[in-house]
Amino acid sequence: MKYLYSLLVVGAVAAGGCKKDKQPAATVTIAVQSNFGLAALVENPNPADHRFLCNLGSSDPKPIYNCTNAVYLKNLPQNLAVVGKKIRFTKFKDNGQPLLFSSINHAHELEVYDAVEVP
Repeated sequence: MKYLYSLLVVGAVAAGGCKKDKQPAATVTIAVQSNFGLAALVENPNPADHRFLCNLGSSDPKPIYNCTNAVYLKNLPQNLAVVGKKIRFTKFKDNGQPLLFSSINHAHELEVYDAVEVP
């Protein structure tokens, strides 16, 4: 019986200690339609909060939509895929940077699964 009690206690502690890392919501504004998807500017870009963003030095060359401030969104519903619309999401798949680019400074392509419009 002691062993059963010990096993239950260890199981309860282990189950309570397992938390999924919750990704903070990203809020973006659709800027333009491109060959790589919809280019969207990230509000308050912070690589510590959103792993699809990067840090670049001030002297690094940067395109307008780069990995510090933007993403390309691949699979938005048509009602959200409108230039100027602001959306929020937390669930996504990061496909990395478009293969066509040789520079590491370009924005990442994301497949977004839970996008909603921000009023």
